[in-house]
Amino acid sequence: MRSKPNPAPAFARASGDPSRGALAEADPVDRDASHRTVLYGRDSELDAIQALLDGARVGHGGALVVRGEPGIGKSAIVDAVIGRAEGFTVLRTLGVEAEHTWSYAGLQMLLHPLLDRIDRLPAAQAEALRTALGMGDGTGRAHSLQVGLALLNLLVDASAKQPVYVVIDDAHWLDRDSTNALLFAARRLGTESLGMVLVVRDGFAPDFPAPGIPELTLGPLDLAASQAILDTRTDDLPFTSRDWILRMAEGNPLALLELPAADNEESLLRADTSNSRYSTTSRIKQAFTERIIALPDCTRTIILLAAAEETGETAVIAEAAVRLNCSLRDLEPAEVDDLVRYHRGRIEFVHPLIRSTAYHSAPRARRIEAHRALSEAFGDDDIRAARHLAAATTGLDENAAAALESIASYEAERGGCVAEMAALERAASFTPDPYHRARRLVAAAQTAYAAGMTGKAVELAEAAERLTDDHVLLARTALIRATILSWAGDSKGFDVWMESAEYYAATGHENTGYPLLRGVWNAWETGDFAKVKYASGLASKYGGSNNAWVRRLARAAAGLNRQPDDTAGEAVDALRSLYDYYQPLHEDFKAFDQVLAARWRLLAGDVPAAHQAATEQVRDCRVRGAMGPLVCALLVRAQTQLHYGRYADAQASATSAIELAHEQHDRRVLMQGRIWVLLPIAAIRGEERRCRELVAAAIEDAPEDSVIPADTALGLLELGLGRHEAAFDRLQRIAEGTSPMEVLTQVPTLVEAAFRSGRIAEVKEAFDWFADWADATGRSYWEALVERCRGLMAIEAEAGTHYARAVELHRADDIDPFERARTELVYGEWLRRARRINEARAHLREATEVFERLGAVPWTQRAQGELRAAGDSTAIEAKPDLAESLTPQELQVVRLAADGLTNRQIGEQLFVSPRTVGYHLYNAYPKLGVSSRTELAKLDL
Repeated sequence: MRSKPNPAPAFARASGDPSRGALAEADPVDRDASHRTVLYGRDSELDAIQALLDGARVGHGGALVVRGEPGIGKSAIVDAVIGRAEGFTVLRTLGVEAEHTWSYAGLQMLLHPLLDRIDRLPAAQAEALRTALGMGDGTGRAHSLQVGLALLNLLVDASAKQPVYVVIDDAHWLDRDSTNALLFAARRLGTESLGMVLVVRDGFAPDFPAPGIPELTLGPLDLAASQAILDTRTDDLPFTSRDWILRMAEGNPLALLELPAADNEESLLRADTSNSRYSTTSRIKQAFTERIIALPDCTRTIILLAAAEETGETAVIAEAAVRLNCSLRDLEPAEVDDLVRYHRGRIEFVHPLIRSTAYHSAPRARRIEAHRALSEAFGDDDIRAARHLAAATTGLDENAAAALESIASYEAERGGCVAEMAALERAASFTPDPYHRARRLVAAAQTAYAAGMTGKAVELAEAAERLTDDHVLLARTALIRATILSWAGDSKGFDVWMESAEYYAATGHENTGYPLLRGVWNAWETGDFAKVKYASGLASKYGGSNNAWVRRLARAAAGLNRQPDDTAGEAVDALRSLYDYYQPLHEDFKAFDQVLAARWRLLAGDVPAAHQAATEQVRDCRVRGAMGPLVCALLVRAQTQLHYGRYADAQASATSAIELAHEQHDRRVLMQGRIWVLLPIAAIRGEERRCRELVAAAIEDAPEDSVIPADTALGLLELGLGRHEAAFDRLQRIAEGTSPMEVLTQVPTLVEAAFRSGRIAEVKEAFDWFADWADATGRSYWEALVERCRGLMAIEAEAGTHYARAVELHRADDIDPFERARTELVYGEWLRRARRINEARAHLREATEVFERLGAVPWTQRAQGELRAAGDSTAIEAKPDLAESLTPQELQVVRLAADGLTNRQIGEQLFVSPRTVGYHLYNAYPKLGVSSRTELAKLDL
């Protein structure tokens, strides 16, 4: 192998400006550079990114993740496209390994040029973003949803005059909080003049999942392109060396440029791990290692300092170098060898692999010296000094632990849950005292839970449990684990709730009632009523004022599931007493418990109260950015909207919950949204194929061993399609099963299926249970269904009285038009059989109109058939449901606009930009036949 020449600028270095946070219009110098750069074998990849830019030019923005192994040419392709971004504002930054655990560090660098625009944001978003970026007064907390929405709106504001192109290099090194905010915005660019590219390294880097965002993976170059790149590097290699380099490089552009500069072929052969997926990267790193080893000692020291302090701050690195008897002059050999460069006041590495190699090739003792020197150089900067102090510490050290805990407090003020968790976990690792180590791990677990990192939260909680026998700490760890298990629908959650209660009880703590209450709910949801009874018994044993609530919830569970000793009426009374009970032990649990209280209202049959409570929680969660509770509140609201016959609204709420659940990887909500809301609507409308698709999707999405409660809706489908025996079998199986509550509100459907199957005697017990519950609710719409069932169960001569009473009760309330139409239908059928034709026609016409408006096709057909049999063949034109003409997103926007909210306020509610709101209104107006908000407010939607 020939001696190493002084390398010319590599192909990827000739284009673009990699400075962090650069905001400028496409720079003429950069464009010229990119035109000079030749990218071999990448035409299709360039076209894909160019298409993203072309879409952004015309307001059809989007995002793209560009993946590939180190040196494969990811940044070079992005640079080349930047050269074509004439008329764009280019925002560019890169992830930095040293800042991987600094909350919002990546966002801070990206948005630095836009900080003067923050005041244009809505107040809540501006406050959240300032807090996240360390610009707040320290009194607020940055909620992730608000930060993501603030980022989106800030970028949209920047794109008002010309489109914006956002490029994130080394996105895998972004801190988790910045990543979450960027991915949140990236999924919402469809109507914006914004393009976003996130460049991600595969291998030798953290994973970077980006669900919902298209990806472009760069593979190796073909032989012709590889030879062309090698030709640009040198022309004096012997044929055998060229062939060896082509073989070793395996189509990797950086390898083709760097391997000829290696000192000897033997060292590279030692790095040849041909059985490894990343053998090419290993060869490149070995080539860089050879070049670094050849540098003078002080040069290696100063580039080690620059690698350890990745911000590249020259003053800090220079001061640390003095402490190690070096100076900035010692950097010159590395600059000459094209390993580092001095740019805009910072020391930068020419390629991220050089930084990694410079750091990890140094002996551990040298790395510790470097971090200690940097810690001393930062002096009064407690946060960054603490980071380096921790990196320089080996073994247990309370000073380092306390310093890291102070970092956690700083991150907590900025709302960086992930960074706070990482600092607390690391602080625990340095803590000598087992109690304080456990205490810090518990705090880290709680923070991980708040960040949605449930697996990590359980891991940290379990680690704390192995260190302590303190009952209060153990109660808290059990509380965290139980909460996570319960929201995942895992029956194991019950045992852990009991653990928490027992630990609290051992200390005489008043809050034993909370974990017992949640344990009862967990057992109820999983259908294990022996556990419900066990938890209730513990509540009696432990005593305390809070434990009375546990016994009431246990009564509700037993009564609504036909257990001995408790009736459905008593269950409703017990639930009413629980409405205002939510006393969580931690603020992060409060929102979930408030949603739980809304569900209790629904279980008690109070649809208006449940709807109001759920709607308030949706609004509150959106303001506070509480993503987890929000999806649960949306589902409860969707269920209440079903009862009101507002199917389009219910679908919109459920769709929002499902979309947010996708972003959170919450499989349980994905299942519930489909089964609780979308499936009943499809069943009412007789969409059998759609029902099958929803059930299949729910099965695929649900956590393992989940029960998919689909039979209730499928029984309604069977009845609507005239398959009465099948409907009866499905519903009766639930009513006689371990969790009959699933069928409670569909007992009237079971009774009708039994009536039409000639099996009415078999449902008397189920009907009595439903009637007891309906009577206790005190709501006329449930009593109307009781009267309809009595009509179906009565002898023919007496049925009419019950049907007439049912219709009267229905008309006293606006709940459930579908059930009202069913009552009108059975009454009309009875009147026709009784030869009271004129009366029959009136009820049948009413039923037909409602069924048609709701899109309940099989029920419409059945009502029309009865109407024709009554001698009325007049076509009925039901008033069209305008809401059904809109997409779920359009409907939500239209409803908020009709309430008088501005585009900006609507965007805050729905987590989209004002421009996206305007886009949806623009599409919705023609469908509704209006042209202004004033006309919109007058519509009956």
